Amino acid sequence: MINFRELGNPGEFWEYFEEISKIPRCSGNEGQIRAYVKKEAEKYNFQTQTDKAGNLLVSIPPKNGGKSVVILQSHLDMVCEKNENTLHDFSKDPLKLKVIEIKGKQWITAEGTTLGADNAAGMAYQLTLMKKIFSGELKFGSFGLDLLFTVKEEVGLIGAFQIEESLIRGNTLINLDSGRDDSITIGCATGQMTTVNVKLENIQINPEDEELEAIKILVTGLIGGHSGAEIHRGRGNAIKLMAKILWKLNDRYSINVQSINGGTRHNAIPRESNSMLYVRKKDLSDIIDYVNTLATEIKSEFTGVDDNIEISIQKLNDFGDNTVFSEVFQSKILSILYLIPHGPISMHPHIKDLVRTSNNLAIIETKKNQLKILIGLRSFTGIFNIETSEKISSLFKLANLNARVKMQGSDGDWKPDFSTNLLKIAKQAYKELFNMEVSAQGRHVGLEPKAFKLKIPELEAICIGPNLSGAHSPDERLDIKSVEKIWKFLIQLLNKLT
Repeated sequence: MINFRELGNPGEFWEYFEEISKIPRCSGNEGQIRAYVKKEAEKYNFQTQTDKAGNLLVSIPPKNGGKSVVILQSHLDMVCEKNENTLHDFSKDPLKLKVIEIKGKQWITAEGTTLGADNAAGMAYQLTLMKKIFSGELKFGSFGLDLLFTVKEEVGLIGAFQIEESLIRGNTLINLDSGRDDSITIGCATGQMTTVNVKLENIQINPEDEELEAIKILVTGLIGGHSGAEIHRGRGNAIKLMAKILWKLNDRYSINVQSINGGTRHNAIPRESNSMLYVRKKDLSDIIDYVNTLATEIKSEFTGVDDNIEISIQKLNDFGDNTVFSEVFQSKILSILYLIPHGPISMHPHIKDLVRTSNNLAIIETKKNQLKILIGLRSFTGIFNIETSEKISSLFKLANLNARVKMQGSDGDWKPDFSTNLLKIAKQAYKELFNMEVSAQGRHVGLEPKAFKLKIPELEAICIGPNLSGAHSPDERLDIKSVEKIWKFLIQLLNKLT
């Protein structure tokens, strides 16, 4: 049992973090968490306002006749991911939190599920501010604080894009959704999606007459993670690994693929995939040996990066449906899946070590009459997303497959700006506290300030937050010591802004 008060300062942060972790808040299901935040705010006599999209504003008025407003912003929802063997109902079950130690550093994580520190950490900071301002422990005097809580961030920044302008009342915004305590985020990439619906070309087979064996190949155990923040780490993509295995099997043996499935979210690197197929009984032993050889090669390729990859084969009685891909369709689709890129495509030409353009083969799902594929695209230059999507579309055209390829529009960008007054003050505050310079960086993720800047172009914005690892995966964890560091930084920054 965790004693949250003993995790560090501020103690209120950890009390709120515990309470937040008990409340269901998958994207689109933010009603309970919004009600909780609203109740806390009104308990402290702060005004609240909710717009049609479901975004919540808590207003803390200025003292001494001040008029300026600083916005502190987080999002209410979380990515709800769990390991396949974890029994957890995100619609009602509280997260099971635990403290772990890695290389002498303490982290808080959840058992078998995402932790939701993205963005429970931001909410906990805001709630702690409410409590301490109400008690008189904190005073900022000459400006008001608008605490903004948005919805559906994890499914495309929907709440931020749909926010009513009356909820954005200042020109200074501090977003609390960063995952690094040694840098300030000042820009982010444009996110887009390409969806492909491929009409299946199926045939019926008779397994008994053809002496076939039904098997299921599984790729599991991958780390996965955020498809923007961790796309550069070289981790495996379960769909791409499955495509590689199936393409090589198809090139060497006679196989009949019935289905390919993998991935669950557009903004997460796929951790698991599976395929059901028929193989010749006489080839089964050789196929098992060959897959084991491929598994060894793949594990070696990802040593030190993705160390727990598992590739296994299960024998099945049958599928209950003897419909499989036609030979021609199978060869074409496996070749395309093998060719579609995953990972960084190019690096930013002006900002060191920053991915400019990337691609994530995120989801594949075999339906009755079609194969559905979703690909996540990110770039600091929107035209490169378009070109990547065009190239993917060209693969299907070259293969002469009946495929509908659709690119879903740009969600805007937030170009890094190193010249804002807010950044200047933030860097000063950091140096005064920690006696060191803090870096200012663009990030290869989608962050809500880009949506707010579409409505208020003159808005100055930064993102800060404690160290977070493994976001969007069951390996998500929050650096406990880092929480206090960012709290001190936030208070120092707010004081300097007065």
